[in-house]
Amino acid sequence: MNTTAGGLETVTEEEIAGQWRERARRSGLRRVMRSSQPDSLNTGVTERTRAVVAAQLGLVADRLGRRPRHVLEIGCGIGRLTPAIAAQAGRVHAIDMTPAMLDQARATCRHLPAVEFECVRADRMRPPRERFDAAVCVWVLMHVLDESRLADTCRVIAESTRYLTLVEYEHARVPVSKWSRLRSLEDYVRLLPGAEVVDERMIDYGGDRSFAALIAFGERAGR
Repeated sequence: MNTTAGGLETVTEEEIAGQWRERARRSGLRRVMRSSQPDSLNTGVTERTRAVVAAQLGLVADRLGRRPRHVLEIGCGIGRLTPAIAAQAGRVHAIDMTPAMLDQARATCRHLPAVEFECVRADRMRPPRERFDAAVCVWVLMHVLDESRLADTCRVIAESTRYLTLVEYEHARVPVSKWSRLRSLEDYVRLLPGAEVVDERMIDYGGDRSFAALIAFGERAGR
């Protein structure tokens, strides 16, 4: 059972999965972004988010002294960001919990042989045998409602990658639904062992404000 921030409503894992199956039936970017927002805004925000992700992966390359060899995309949805990530990486492993979303992502990335997809929940990930050079997680952890599960998820992420681009809402003009929870960058950093913020930017989405942070993990964060 998961609880919302106020503890007034509860939603089950099946309800969460059902919500994303329902969203997958929408058209275009409305499947993964607010349906109440105009398509032009969703498109513009997606373009800005792609640019931010590409810029931060460029910073990872600078710090590594080479292009990231293997990048994890957590919650790839319909693959709206995946090609931008693939352009900065040798290989991409993209995960999502909703089969219909993954079907669209595979179609979007059919011309990208170095991208592979896996159906798995972000909060059910296990650390890989070898750490990724980087991970990208955009508007995903806000949907992990249970605090203990979020802490476990953050620990696994820190063990799984050397760098993380994390994009999350921290202020919403329109109150969020029971399917989401707003947290600050500081909240996430506290939950990510060995985290050091090395770059921080802001993304405005129709009056909503998100942070985009590039986070580095020391070797002690790994296994």
